Amino acid sequence: MLLLGVMWLTTRPFIGILWDSEFYAVQALHTLWPARYADDLYFAFGSQDEFSIFSRIYAPVIAMMGLARANLLLTVLAQLCWLMGLTYLARGVFHGRAIYLALVGVIIFPGAGGVVFHYGEQILTPRILAEALTLWAIGTMWRGQVWRSAGILALALGVHPLMAISGCALWFLWFFGQSRRGWSLVGLLGVLLMVLAGRGVEPFVRLFRTFDASWWTIVLQRSSYCFISQWGIGEWFVAVHSILVLLWVFPGAGKKARRLLLLSFMVGLGGVVASWLGGDELHNVLILDAQLWRGLWLMNLIAHLFVVRRLQQLPSAPEFPNARSLWWASWFLTLLTGFSGGFYLVATPMLILSMVVQWWEEGGQKSLEGWMRAIVVVCLAGVLMVTLSFLSDAVFEQRRALNVVGNSWLGLPILLAALVGFRMSPALFPCASWSSAVTSWARLGVSMLLMFGAMLIWDQRTAWSRYVESTEVPPPELTALLPSDRPLYWEGNLAVPWLLLRRSSYFSCRQGTGALFSRGTAINYQKRYLSFQSLDTAEFLPGSYCASPALGAPPRIEMAQTLKVCEDNPMLGALVLLNPVVGMKEKVWKSPIQFPYLKKTENGKDWVTTDLFYIYDCPVQQ
Repeated sequence: MLLLGVMWLTTRPFIGILWDSEFYAVQALHTLWPARYADDLYFAFGSQDEFSIFSRIYAPVIAMMGLARANLLLTVLAQLCWLMGLTYLARGVFHGRAIYLALVGVIIFPGAGGVVFHYGEQILTPRILAEALTLWAIGTMWRGQVWRSAGILALALGVHPLMAISGCALWFLWFFGQSRRGWSLVGLLGVLLMVLAGRGVEPFVRLFRTFDASWWTIVLQRSSYCFISQWGIGEWFVAVHSILVLLWVFPGAGKKARRLLLLSFMVGLGGVVASWLGGDELHNVLILDAQLWRGLWLMNLIAHLFVVRRLQQLPSAPEFPNARSLWWASWFLTLLTGFSGGFYLVATPMLILSMVVQWWEEGGQKSLEGWMRAIVVVCLAGVLMVTLSFLSDAVFEQRRALNVVGNSWLGLPILLAALVGFRMSPALFPCASWSSAVTSWARLGVSMLLMFGAMLIWDQRTAWSRYVESTEVPPPELTALLPSDRPLYWEGNLAVPWLLLRRSSYFSCRQGTGALFSRGTAINYQKRYLSFQSLDTAEFLPGSYCASPALGAPPRIEMAQTLKVCEDNPMLGALVLLNPVVGMKEKVWKSPIQFPYLKKTENGKDWVTTDLFYIYDCPVQQ
């Protein structure tokens, strides 16, 4: 169990309140102090918080022990709940040492629900709690307990409905998929849904709504990952990889397990098709908001339960030398996708190559013919070159970004050592070499040493993140420079107004996440987006949701541009910029910690740091 803990810690380092966890942190703060965020774009037209009980859990803990400690405590508890749910499911499906093999497969291999979301996330969001409850429900479902599993799924829907929908679909297919009574029940539920929609009950009323042209254009640009027709090569490589994994483990599973795999495949693929048809083609608001393609997370997780066991089942006789080696290489590349998503571009072709070679060798052919070996060698050489290129680029990028997101690659050597130790455990592998060479005390000592190393590098928060999260009282020297009655624009960091200052933010590219769920949010976001785009600040980067208005390094901001932004946005209280405006009087705040951010350069973008922030009141002082 120690080694399983090592694997978890090294694949999910603690990064604090980053990415989507900022949204859920501010929703909890909004629950505590609604007046402070009343003018924030994220809350002005309603938020996703209306459909989750998560803030009712998070907010009291923040009030009791502060934001940073609450986030740390709930992150650990949520991950423990997730692991308990996974273990409960694995103990139902497997027996003996196969349980541990299943846990390893799920923990070390990343489970993508598209490219944006993964199961068992390292950040604190309601998604991980909803997943934990869904795993408990599926474990209960496997044991034949119909209504108990339904009750757990109902609770999961209350935590995060988008993540629990796939579990509900699997539950229905498992118990009622071959029953006329079950499909009759679906018809009744459909009638009930339309009645609720007709009465204007949220979110069901969205069933009768479609995106108009203006709203559609904004959402298509801001949240393109939600549209199947907009998926690029990266998203499709992830989806194909997921399907290939399930197809590969399917033959080695038992009859009941095959049914579980098949139904999870139907849920995952059905979610993608339904999202494309209802969202991309019909422009239906409810279907697009539901993001049914996220059901891929559950298909991935269930398939990963069988991966390590399937690897053991591969032919080990001398006449089957190629397939086994190729599969081990494929799964090593898949392991690396958890550290850098770019490895899907080589892991997916390797899976295809491995499946073809295994099919050939298991089909009665003694060995690959000469020309086949040549093709395999060329493919392996290409994969090796691309892998080395990805590794060097990823490690170099991590070194440049060390002050921003830590260095997740530090955990890879410890993870590999834990996998070697797991492989050499005589309790799980009777022929393991340690059974006769090393005592159980030595194995325990090595496991504890690896756990110590994993815990030592687990906290990957940056100095800036620690400062923003841990400061419970806004810095008085900063608040004295800011207007108190109107929202701010803080260039490049939404966390400062939300978490450090505990007040409304006027505009950020990331606040546009609500555009998918609210037309009011979308229209107002777009107006502010077009207005602020002229400043070409750190919000607007190549490859981001907020496109830069021009290539190359941004020019210095002129006074006329700043005056225009203030005139166009009368509710804006102040601009806090990372560079001074030419010809304008500014107030300067010097932060105690260097702030790292991505800056647009002539060759793309690069990480830089600063501790100076230039404040301009609106209307600005000339």
